[in-house]
Amino acid sequence: MENHPFTIRQLEYFEAVATHGSLSTAAAQCHVTASGLAIALDELERNLGVQLFIRRKAKGATLTPLGAGLLPEVRMLLGNAGTLAAHALEAGDSVGGRLAVGCYPALSPFYLPSILEDFARAHPALELEFVEAPAPELHELLLQGNIEVALMYSADISRELAHDPVREYLPHVIVAASSPLAERASLSLAELAELPLIALDLPPSKQNTERLFARAGLRPRMSHSSLNFELVRCLVGRDLGYSILYQRPRGDLSYDGHRVVSVPLADTVETSTVGLARTAGSRMTRRTEALLEHLRAAPGAPLHSSPANTG
Repeated sequence: MENHPFTIRQLEYFEAVATHGSLSTAAAQCHVTASGLAIALDELERNLGVQLFIRRKAKGATLTPLGAGLLPEVRMLLGNAGTLAAHALEAGDSVGGRLAVGCYPALSPFYLPSILEDFARAHPALELEFVEAPAPELHELLLQGNIEVALMYSADISRELAHDPVREYLPHVIVAASSPLAERASLSLAELAELPLIALDLPPSKQNTERLFARAGLRPRMSHSSLNFELVRCLVGRDLGYSILYQRPRGDLSYDGHRVVSVPLADTVETSTVGLARTAGSRMTRRTEALLEHLRAAPGAPLHSSPANTG
């Protein structure tokens, strides 16, 4: 049997220091003394015959170019080791281990609370973590093995990822309750194109909105854009423009107390699918299966599709 010049524990220490840039912070996360962690890193570098970090007193630790090149492979190895441990747990049909979940920020208020409370309560052996990030960052986090799954729109899924659908959504228009448009049964893209658009500028939201208009041979009149879902609703609530969104909160009040109203699009438009993304070809773990089942069956969640021709 081949003897490897490293241990899983040493790789965990290496990844922790690379992530935090500090031996003391990494040591606290790994529940080891800073001196013990430093000794383990010294041994790892000696056995590999390379320098992984440049360490400076009071300035933390910086990856060398070689260390930076090895980091994705180390994360993949650690991810595989975690999967192996999880599979052992699953042999007894239990759900446990570490589950790192990524989430597109506009989706997180609708999904993460239930995951962190209801799903976690149902599976107490799970160690849940979550990361919010735009779609391109989630893509890289998945490929690097930093997260196991991510809640993303299907439009963001490359060939390097698999996507297990959870729910479909129709885009809908939101306008201020004080606007005459709030009384309309539906609104067409043609009439909206003449009005100021307040866009959610988190990829792919803004791009999806622009595509809706482009497919109809139209171009929206962009007024404001924001990375913040609630700021978009606040600006709409003050009747500074309209927006086109996919997610629909239960309440109709913006953060600053102005009412917004949802109005269906009169045009025939495509739905958008939210699902759990993972690396293509990877085996779905029991914990991922359990999460997928939870998301598809969550009762009373404000995640229903926006039906056409309803308010």
